[in-house]
Amino acid sequence: MVEQTVVVVRAEVTGVWVEAVEPSGCGACDGQGCGSRRLAEMFQRGERLFRVDSDLALRVGDRVIVGIADGSVLRSAGRAYGVPLAGMLAGALLAQAFWPGDAAAVAGLAAGGVVGVFGSRGVTVARPQVLRHESGSGNVMRKGQSCSRH
Repeated sequence: MVEQTVVVVRAEVTGVWVEAVEPSGCGACDGQGCGSRRLAEMFQRGERLFRVDSDLALRVGDRVIVGIADGSVLRSAGRAYGVPLAGMLAGALLAQAFWPGDAAAVAGLAAGGVVGVFGSRGVTVARPQVLRHESGSGNVMRKGQSCSRH
């Protein structure tokens, strides 16, 4: 399961809206963040809020751990991009087989894309959920992370 520390920014009956917490780092940068983090901040378009399912009674400002099942992000990306792309290719090939020419291929591409987009909607996917309240300092090393001190 992939986990991330988040802060609750809005609480509702069925879930909460959260914002990801940036890790403070391992101390090698004196809490200023490394160069790659600063580069990412330059291209960030403001706050990113996510709706998360929760059975816990949470308040605005609570720090919690959110998790999503392994592989669900890849499956969602495949559904969002792969199914429409497959529909576009299938539509273009079918149109080309029955009516040779570029115009038919483009029309089949468009029709297949529309069918693919609508075909990928409505499929249920794993949603992130609140696992637990954050405990401790919040600056916890996770499995697979390394701390490089200079």
